[in-house]
Amino acid sequence: MERFETEEQQVEAIKQWWKENYKSVVGGVLIGLAALFGGRAWFEQQDRHAESASANYEAMMQELNSNQSDKAANYAAQILGQYADTPYATLAALTMAKIKVDANDLVAAKSHLRWAVDHATQGELSLVAQLRLARVLASEGNHDEAMELVSGVQPGSYKAAFEELRGDLYVAKGQIEQARTAYTLA
Repeated sequence: MERFETEEQQVEAIKQWWKENYKSVVGGVLIGLAALFGGRAWFEQQDRHAESASANYEAMMQELNSNQSDKAANYAAQILGQYADTPYATLAALTMAKIKVDANDLVAAKSHLRWAVDHATQGELSLVAQLRLARVLASEGNHDEAMELVSGVQPGSYKAAFEELRGDLYVAKGQIEQARTAYTLA
């Protein structure tokens, strides 16, 4: 570090440093401010996006609870279209699958369930979607495909449900001993 004998030498050294580095200092401050305000704006936009998805999901559930399946399906389609990057989209896909199963449209139900399995960002929702998809497949007689779907899954807290489904699939395939083992595990 350089020692200065007078105050004027210090002031002159500061002026010289500022002359050499002012662009970097000003640029750094501007970049910092842009990052701060840009980040804040991005987070606020993400919050508004999630709140809007939540409001649509709530409206969908109200329509579903009022037995207005068509209106609920409209909200679900809107959520899947505009808010596919939120967990509400997976919930909407599961709801659409339920509506389609109730209408005996198993092809559409499978499509929604496959979407939920592929896009679920929360492990539990993915497990629920896999269980429901396997049940739909089993109801169509696609026991091997259903078994393949539930095999190798780490079911966590859904272990009993997965084992029960495996037991049902083994019974349907005539494999009674494997079914007994699965039911025992359930």
